[in-house]
Amino acid sequence: MNFRKHIISLLCISVIVLGLHSCKSKRQMIAAAPVEEKVDVDLFTDILDNQFNFKTFSSKLNLNLSSGTKSLSSKASLRIVKDKAIQLSIQPLFGVEMLRVYADRDSLVLLDRMNKRYVKESIEDVKRVYPVGFDYKTLQSLLTNQVFVSGQTDVIYSDYKKFSTGLVSDMHYLLRSVDKESGIEYSFTIDGNDRIALTCLTEPKDNYSMNWKYDDFVMEARKAFPRKMDVALASTKRRVNVGLEFSGITLDEDFDLQVSIPGSYTRAAISDIVKILTNN
Repeated sequence: MNFRKHIISLLCISVIVLGLHSCKSKRQMIAAAPVEEKVDVDLFTDILDNQFNFKTFSSKLNLNLSSGTKSLSSKASLRIVKDKAIQLSIQPLFGVEMLRVYADRDSLVLLDRMNKRYVKESIEDVKRVYPVGFDYKTLQSLLTNQVFVSGQTDVIYSDYKKFSTGLVSDMHYLLRSVDKESGIEYSFTIDGNDRIALTCLTEPKDNYSMNWKYDDFVMEARKAFPRKMDVALASTKRRVNVGLEFSGITLDEDFDLQVSIPGSYTRAAISDIVKILTNN
């Protein structure tokens, strides 16, 4: 399957899976603060120490997707078992599931409930075409406002050496690196509270880009988490924008995630399913 042709749509579905509905609680949003002057190792240490931690994560979601003249709004639910599996259920009407997306370290599965079709591909097949933009660790990190290092399953304090670090304003630092295998550039814009305000992925060769912006930080389990995420995906032929809002976040419940493909479903290409969401 030619994943490169449909990678923007694939990433878009992944984003949708994690769309978030705005929380109506009275929690006060954390105000932005100017950055402090820090050496690289101290900045990176503070970023890791302030990251959102969890064993399991679940949330209700609201998502808004636009591509060309087509737009879509839907409720959804997101569940994550850290470093094991992610499941997104898209439910546009009355809680009835239209699409389920499941990803673990080995495979990606899409279930099209409306048309009784499925897609199942290995993560390695996806990575051969788009090594940074879609692997499990990257997707989990994007959805939970965390730093990642290309090709690694874990990030440690000494990984600061893999980034060039610079002050871009009195409000933000910028961490930049390049994936050696694919040449894809990735960067993190860090605010004065040591949180990721923006993650960018760019593939210069084929002119793909993804900008993942975080906003409306509130305290969840004593760590800041963004209630809103705005994602912009672009290629030479298509632009897709996705707005995500979280509500009803629950942490560290005891659950497992698995996927079962009904025997009556027929196998399909990713392009067949994403047309439902992204056709202009």
